[in-house]
Amino acid sequence: MKVIRIVLIASLSLGAFAQTEITTTIGANQAASVTRIAIPFPDLAAGLDSAQINSAFFAPLTRDVAASGVFAIAPLPPLVPVTSDLLKRINATVALHLTVRKEGNDYVVGARMVDTTGTELYARQYRGPEIALTKTAHMIADAMVRAINGKPGVFLSQIAFASDREGSWEIFLMDWDGGNQRRITYHNALTILPSWSPDNDRMVYTSFARGTSDMYIINRRGGGRIRIHTGLALNTSATFSPVSNDIAFVGSVNGNPDIYVIKDDGSNLRRLTTSPTIESTPDWSPNGRQISFTSGRSGSPQIYIMDAEGTNVRRLSFEGEWNDDATWSPTGEEIAYTSRVSGRFQIRVANAVTGESRILAGEGSNEQPTWSPDGHWIAFQSNRSGRWEIYRMRADGTDLQQLTFNGENKEPDWSKKLE
Repeated sequence: MKVIRIVLIASLSLGAFAQTEITTTIGANQAASVTRIAIPFPDLAAGLDSAQINSAFFAPLTRDVAASGVFAIAPLPPLVPVTSDLLKRINATVALHLTVRKEGNDYVVGARMVDTTGTELYARQYRGPEIALTKTAHMIADAMVRAINGKPGVFLSQIAFASDREGSWEIFLMDWDGGNQRRITYHNALTILPSWSPDNDRMVYTSFARGTSDMYIINRRGGGRIRIHTGLALNTSATFSPVSNDIAFVGSVNGNPDIYVIKDDGSNLRRLTTSPTIESTPDWSPNGRQISFTSGRSGSPQIYIMDAEGTNVRRLSFEGEWNDDATWSPTGEEIAYTSRVSGRFQIRVANAVTGESRILAGEGSNEQPTWSPDGHWIAFQSNRSGRWEIYRMRADGTDLQQLTFNGENKEPDWSKKLE
């Protein structure tokens, strides 16, 4: 069988393929833990559509590898057999060997990662239709990370968001890198504020489909929709507990918004705050023992933390003229939130105990942060392009990437666990 040998060099030079530039940034705090990897890209069976495979498979895989924080791509001389001696000469630690062929309507992708001694670190074969090639790429990158450090990568995670690209605001999903964007709600009414369940199987969100604000739960494929009956006039900003079937949300009886908790079946409603000022945007700590929220009780919106029962309230934010939209990091050590500084909104990250904070500044207004499940990335909404779009950056503010480009897009929420 005729094959085309394709080799990864400094950028992804794919012969007949369109060239894809790969930039790998290794920070000072990552350098000690980064494994250099050589990727002979790969053995292709004759007759395959190389341009399509490049777009759907090779490009997302190399982007994942470059962004992993675990691997740095080592340049390879073209058309040279990858041996243990070659890996040592280019200071690479491992090599990933790939094969792609087509059987019927399915693509069969083989992936095998070995170290400089030839020891096999990971090997698997994947089969699926053309539409599954990109997910296969994410699965391979995830498995590579797991093979090195024992923990999965972030590449199979998803981001939920609200978009008006098809008319009314509805809930959409996309892959971690902005790929595979698809709509999952069809209320044909203002539908906003998605929030993932801890098992990544469901989302809770707010819709005005009945003319009032109601909370709904839907599975991530868009089915199984139910409305949560609270008996309250306001129902919004809902978020699942990470350890139970409780949902914290903003509700009101007489027009004054407070923080409430309710079971996901609509039972056991209880009110946690009773301040005469507006309370909003609750978020659970990763262990479920605390809830952060925004309150105007000090005169301006600020971030507060209370126990899950509504007790032991303390103020977290003291810097910034206006602070809102707090979200806990997966470890519970930090809280990211929207902070107005000198008239512009920016992402601020604070230590959850001391309150000491740093600003992740950028152009325009930057709001509503959400952490990746590995804690290495933050997605947020920004109007720096002239309209609201979703962006992603590392938790230190570097490696910025725009993820959405159609319509206006807001309120991202990253899935909660690594797959």
